[in-house]
Amino acid sequence: MPKIKPKSKIKMQKKKTNEKLADKKVIEKEPAQISPEFEMAECAAKHFGFIKLPEVEIEKNDLLGAKKFSESHLAIVKPWTEDCDRYQGFLEEKISIMRNYIDKKWSNIALPLLGYYIGPIKGNPHLKRNTDNKTFNLEIIGAQKAIAEAMIIETAFVILKERYPGEEMFVEINSIGDKESMARFAKELQNYVKKEINKLPLEFRSEIKKDVFNLFNLKNPKAFEFVENAPKPMSFLSDTSRTHFKEVLEFLESLNIPYEINHKLIGSRSYCSETIFEIRSQKEVFAIGERYNGLAKKVWGKKDVPAIGVTLHIHPHYVQNLKKKAAKEESPKFYFIQFGDTAKKRSLTIIESLRKAKIPVHQSLSKDKLSVQLTQAEKMNIPYIIMMGQKEAIENTVVVRHMMTRAQDTVEIDLLVSHIKGLR
Repeated sequence: MPKIKPKSKIKMQKKKTNEKLADKKVIEKEPAQISPEFEMAECAAKHFGFIKLPEVEIEKNDLLGAKKFSESHLAIVKPWTEDCDRYQGFLEEKISIMRNYIDKKWSNIALPLLGYYIGPIKGNPHLKRNTDNKTFNLEIIGAQKAIAEAMIIETAFVILKERYPGEEMFVEINSIGDKESMARFAKELQNYVKKEINKLPLEFRSEIKKDVFNLFNLKNPKAFEFVENAPKPMSFLSDTSRTHFKEVLEFLESLNIPYEINHKLIGSRSYCSETIFEIRSQKEVFAIGERYNGLAKKVWGKKDVPAIGVTLHIHPHYVQNLKKKAAKEESPKFYFIQFGDTAKKRSLTIIESLRKAKIPVHQSLSKDKLSVQLTQAEKMNIPYIIMMGQKEAIENTVVVRHMMTRAQDTVEIDLLVSHIKGLR
């Protein structure tokens, strides 16, 4: 015969259950928390043409794909600072992003695709260890040219300068080139280590024998000379890779972004190619970026898909979202068009000046042909276009054209913001 619980116990249990339900309701009614820092980052990203990517999750097949890479076993993938916080899971997130691009045909959204997301992505195997390490991520997929590096570095640099205005930031950058360039470099590095390893202190030799590229992780002063005398990847770049990297540096110079070449930045040897960079101060790393053109081929056997991404570490503070009515985003009335190498290099500076003036603008910097860009502007029914060709770039001017009347004015770049405000 089953035992009958006393009424007093039943009442106590009901009371506890009701309290739990009440607590749950209170939690549900609490306004969501938001981070002003991430809102600022989103605003800047949108201005440079990035859109919010659909929410995705790292799936089992992504984790299986990661096992194809030699560094997948590493608990720690990249440093945020020299000695403490580290962010894990770049590999799994890149695989998830690329899979969604291919399988869900994100390329239909835009080509190239410029997207952003807040990470780590759900399902990241390192998530439990990084609950406080929220990241802001920018991705450009489908763009091979150096303008992709320029756009992603400029956007990341702007976001970080706004978040940490007191920091003196610069870009550390390197190129490992294409697959053939990297193969030549790896062979020469192996030869160097084999020939000179006896000059390396005994305590470091076992790590180098495990993986010759561990050489570049050695921070100990005892190993300084050995590391400094090692071959540099830039010495083995193909002509195509050398030209690409030269163009990336020219973009940085045109944007007045301070940079230093760091030959020790290697990235993932399994899937990285061409450009690797960090945005940092003397003491701290704020962003890590790299091209990963070879990822799709390595994981799925598909052809290379040009891609570059950067992960920003933005220390957020969260405030309650009082659910105020969101301000309606102003639809851009201007479309920026460029044609010619000199104009392309000036483009991002002009777009940034418009962002500071809170003037939204569309652009297609990855496109070279004038006709393609004009067609896009017409399809979007943009009232005005801002044009810069080689002549305008040399004369420090732009042409502002009214699309309906075809009337146009040549405007000095320094006067562009005031001229545009007069049109609005």
